[in-house]
Amino acid sequence: MQGLNEPGRHGLRDYLRAPKVVRRFRKNDDGTTAIEFAILAAPFFVLLFGIIESSLIFFAGQMLESSVDEVGRKVRTGQLDNTMNAAEFRTEVCNAAAILFDCQGIQIDLKVATKFQDLGDPPLPNASTNATNFSAYGFTAPCPLEIAMITASYEWPIFTYFASDNIYPQSRGTNNTAFRKILLNAVAVFRTEPYPAGSGGRAC
Repeated sequence: MQGLNEPGRHGLRDYLRAPKVVRRFRKNDDGTTAIEFAILAAPFFVLLFGIIESSLIFFAGQMLESSVDEVGRKVRTGQLDNTMNAAEFRTEVCNAAAILFDCQGIQIDLKVATKFQDLGDPPLPNASTNATNFSAYGFTAPCPLEIAMITASYEWPIFTYFASDNIYPQSRGTNNTAFRKILLNAVAVFRTEPYPAGSGGRAC
């Protein structure tokens, strides 16, 4: 009986087998790596460029803070005293941040106060337009033993939509170029040391 049933099983097996052209695809795996790469390339590069851009933003923010701290140390110790003017102060900040930043784009503010609580916060971008108003920024050279605050702001450009859409969810799915930038703020607050006041410039 087994011999009689054997041809039937072979016939059923042959009937259920895939067509020859399909079996050829199963045996030939040439090009599978290229196909897999094509499928994964787009999300991989989006993620890669997003990581690179996020790292650059973080690095730029640290560089701006280091520049403000460096200049703030000079102001606090009297190397930059009450005799300096706004142009000289801008040159100091720009020289400290020259590696990554365009000097023309740096917004700089130096103010003094009688109490620390009188110092305000840096301006923030408008939520709907992403524009920042820097009109309150100015320059006042501090005297010895005076409270001072240095603020440097820079609108850092964003090149990848992946990073921009995650920073500004309200711009997701749009081509609004106003959201292709992020505001970096660096602040240094201190009281100047009791160095001798300079002659000329702001009276102390």
